[in-house]
Amino acid sequence: MGKKGNRAIALTRLKLGDTMYRHSHMGLVEEAMVVSMRTHPSEKRSWTAVLMTQNGVEFVSSDKEFRGRNDWVPTSWMYDDQHSCWVVPIGGEARPNVVDWQLPAPEAGEKYMSWRARVFREVPALKAEKSATAILSNAWNSRDGESATA
Repeated sequence: MGKKGNRAIALTRLKLGDTMYRHSHMGLVEEAMVVSMRTHPSEKRSWTAVLMTQNGVEFVSSDKEFRGRNDWVPTSWMYDDQHSCWVVPIGGEARPNVVDWQLPAPEAGEKYMSWRARVFREVPALKAEKSATAILSNAWNSRDGESATA
């Protein structure tokens, strides 16, 4: 295991309704939902899940394995192209770094989709970012956590 990106990563136990994604070989992002779980009552750490995809079903499990860019991972994981590895959240969800992007603040009474369209007009480089949707979502949700006057 000499390469930094080649380390075994185990998935934490998923729940019904959790979403996962992977990067396809055609450069697309595929998303799926956990629709079924199987585990033994005495061994909760070992499980198998069924994902419903656009093209049918896929299977994921708790087994440790090397997780590449084209493997199914939780939507909270982010792929680091520079280091060719997954950034796995520790103790919570991974949040794309909103601070790195100079995003305009929502205007008073502005709805999410209007604000999102304005952000893409004012920050066109964000369109090329693979995690743009998550960055925008986190920025929008972060404003709710601040004071109502901010």
